[in-house]
Formats: sequence, C-alpha cells, structure tokens
Amino acid sequence: MSDTGPAGGAQAGGGTTPSPKSGTEEDARPEGAPRTGNVPRTEDAPDNTAEHTGTAASPAPRAPAGSAEDHRNERAPSASPGRRRVRAAVGVIAAALALSATAWTVATLTAPSGNGGSAGSTGGAAENGRRLLFTASCSPVVAMGQHDACAREVQQLLRAKGADIDVDGNFGPQTQRRVTAFQVLAGLKPNGVVGDATKKALYEQPVKMSVWPPEKVRERIREVFTEAPDRAVVIADCQSFLDPLHILPNTNGSRNWGVFQISDIRLRDLGGTPRQALDPEWNIRAAKRLWDQHRDFRHWPHCDRVFTPSPESSDTAR
Repeated sequence: MSDTGPAGGAQAGGGTTPSPKSGTEEDARPEGAPRTGNVPRTEDAPDNTAEHTGTAASPAPRAPAGSAEDHRNERAPSASPGRRRVRAAVGVIAAALALSATAWTVATLTAPSGNGGSAGSTGGAAENGRRLLFTASCSPVVAMGQHDACAREVQQLLRAKGADIDVDGNFGPQTQRRVTAFQVLAGLKPNGVVGDATKKALYEQPVKMSVWPPEKVRERIREVFTEAPDRAVVIADCQSFLDPLHILPNTNGSRNWGVFQISDIRLRDLGGTPRQALDPEWNIRAAKRLWDQHRDFRHWPHCDRVFTPSPESSDTAR
C-alpha cells in the first residue's frame, strides 16, 4: 500500500505488492518468523495506517523538550490576567483607604472641641465649638448697657433654653430679667450680670426656661381668685404682663418676683424662695393668701388703682 495511494488500496484477494517496510519494522520482526504474503485487511485487524485517508498513520508530533525557563515562559501569558486582576483589586482597596483617611482627617479638624457643647444644647450660639463668652472678644463680665456680639451670645443661649427674649445684641432690662431668672433656676446668686459662673452654666446646665403663656396664666388666676377674678387679672397684668419670669429690682437692692411681683419681704413672710416665686402656680396661690388676709389688694396699691370695674364684672369683693 502506497503512502499516497487511495483509500482501500489493499483489497481482499488482490495481487498488489505490499509497500516496503522501514528498516525499523524489519528489525522488529522476530528471528525466524516466516514472511507472509499480502494479507487481506479486515475490520478487526489492527493497522497503523489511516483507515479513511489511505495514508500511513504518523505518530503525533511531540513538543521538543525545553528548559524549565521555556516552560515558565509558556505559562506566563496565562498567569498575566490573574496578576492584573490582583493588582487592580489592590489599587481599589488602596484608593478606598486613602479616601477614608482623608474624610477622617477633615472630620477631626472641623468637629467641635466638645467644651462648648453641641449645637443643639446652645442653639448654635457656640460657633464651631468655641465658647465666645470665654474668648478675648468678651469682657470678664457681660452686663447691662452692652450692645455687641457678647450680649447677643447671652441672648441666644437663653433663648435656646426656652426663654422668651429678643436676640438683638442689646443687653437691656429684658435681658437682665432673663439672666436673673436663669441664675435663680440654675442655683446661682441672682445679680443680673454674666460672670464666669453664669457663663459656664449657660453653656452647660440643662435649665428649662419655658413657662405658661399669658392665656393660661389669666385662666388660672380666675380659677383661684373666685371672689374677684377680673380685678386679680388686671393687677397681675399690671404687675408683670402675666410673665411668670418677670423680675423687677428695687432701689434698695430687693426684688419683686413672678406673676404678682411678690417682694423679698413678703416672700420671707410666706416662707417661699425666689425659685418658688417663679413658678406661676405657687405665685398665684401665694398672692391669694395675701389677699385673704384682708380680702383686698392692698399689697398692690398702684395697680389696684388702675382697675375700673365694668358693668359685666363678676367681682364681689375689692
């Protein structure tokens, strides 16, 4: 059978001379083995030739043996994508860590120092965590007559605690009254000026200065002064504008407190304290006790004179 002959060239029973074998095949024949003629090929007989191409089957080409370096070079291209993916992942992680570090640094530099309290505790008065009242911009004592950022800071701090106060930077009578009320509620000496102790308390103490609105004060006075409700309301309005935290200093150094402006002397007689006098319920009942002594309003002569009863008044007593 020729290497280039047509498929099926060795036909059964044919007289075609077999193709010469290579020297290697001859050497491989056992010694003494009879030479055979042209043997017909059957389906079961193994053959090294291609069954359908008619050419002699050649062994599969073998890659020449190379060095270890060659093998590494052959494997390198397949490993490169993996290394690229690893490098990309490492780059992403490094970038994320860098961004986190930057954000932490910015937050640390811009965060309040903590000694000024949070913005919610001071109503935003302590800018960036600074306590303005303790800086060189403010005098050691902030008091009546000042018109500046320090007076405004005091007003903002009082308003943040619930005080009804104008924030205009003018430390006038209203601010003085609110400062005095705050000092009483905070347990400080009530002197109406803002020194170190009051400054510290304004920033740190959770004092609540919200009070009854005028409508509720008026309603409660009528409930307590059943014999003279109209006159009692007029007197209280004249004394304090129905403001439970109204405080009025006297020329002799004493003060009048709360809704009915009970004086220090009367307060001692009643066994009360300035803090109690700023409680509208206690103040109204204390005023009723003073009224019950003579069933009139002689303890409030100036405001009593301004009352003019109307025909519809329900008052049955002076």
